[in-house]
Amino acid sequence: MHRFSLGLAVISALSLLGCAHAGPASDSAPGREAAAMTHSTDATSANPQLSAEEVGKRFLKLIEGLESRDDLSLERIKDVMGLSLRNYESRSNDFYAYSQLLEDDWYFSVDYLEPSPSSMRGVGLSFGKPFPAEFESNPMPASLCVLDFEHYRDALTAIGYRDVPIYGEIGNLIDWRFYKSDITLSVVLQNIVPGEPGLLCVKSIGTLN
Repeated sequence: MHRFSLGLAVISALSLLGCAHAGPASDSAPGREAAAMTHSTDATSANPQLSAEEVGKRFLKLIEGLESRDDLSLERIKDVMGLSLRNYESRSNDFYAYSQLLEDDWYFSVDYLEPSPSSMRGVGLSFGKPFPAEFESNPMPASLCVLDFEHYRDALTAIGYRDVPIYGEIGNLIDWRFYKSDITLSVVLQNIVPGEPGLLCVKSIGTLN
């Protein structure tokens, strides 16, 4: 199962977008209200404000430096991406995340999963909106798609990843897989942005267990 799917990103965003000097938002807190609040003043308060383009570049740099999953760690994410992720025991002892608001209530979320008896070490980057219905009905703005799918694909294949599209039973594209060493990446795509023919955005990119 893809542990860094859009659904997981939405959960982490609602958890991490809390009011200043407050803990994580509760499960019952409305997503729009949570998204309007500032981040809590914890270890993540020192994180830089990143654009969709910049966080995408930093994530690719993280992936480019990996020889295997064993190279992943919270420290490496901090060193390469400049982001401190935090754990919420209410979610999982081995799950860490950081989310940041972008424009028009969009956000990005970086997730990290420690290895456990049931899962392998992994990392992911996702883009979304607080409410899944909003996400499905509002395509990603072109301004958040400066790094489109072709950019990610070119960067990964240039460092030795082989790629293949994965289709469902009715011919629908499920995701695009990239393979190298013991790392399998899943890239979930957004529909072409209206008014931007040929621009295919990345909803999420992350390791598969």
